[in-house]
Amino acid sequence: MRRIALVVGLALALAIPAAAAVPSKSKVVKAVYNKALKATILVDGRGMTLYIWTADTPKNHSVCRPDPGCKPLWPSLTAPATAGPGVKASLLGVTDDGKQVTYAGHPLYYFHGGNGTGTADKKPGDLNGQGVYQVWWVITPKGALIKKIP
Repeated sequence: MRRIALVVGLALALAIPAAAAVPSKSKVVKAVYNKALKATILVDGRGMTLYIWTADTPKNHSVCRPDPGCKPLWPSLTAPATAGPGVKASLLGVTDDGKQVTYAGHPLYYFHGGNGTGTADKKPGDLNGQGVYQVWWVITPKGALIKKIP
């Protein structure tokens, strides 16, 4: 009886870290077709649109994340993340400090809106951040920006 309890306890102890290692849905970057843009764009595992900011230079460096005025409006997709359907794993990376997910060298963000920038993205497929100030854009699985406003 003791051996069974020991084996069960060991199995549970090994299973817990394995379950914790499974990334959450938001930590997956995938490609989906967006009807409004008539193009395939990057989203997280929940289908929430991901954006890039053209001011983020050099590559793999976020200017927005450390800025207290920018961060609440444009929260970053924090590292790590995995490549989902339609995404080239070789283009997925992290910022130079290792804290934010990048794609083709562009740090990825969500749009929470406010402060005169518009209404937040609330559901999959929303594009409320597209074209904000003509510097926030969605990105394709090839790493190209889409500068079209639906």
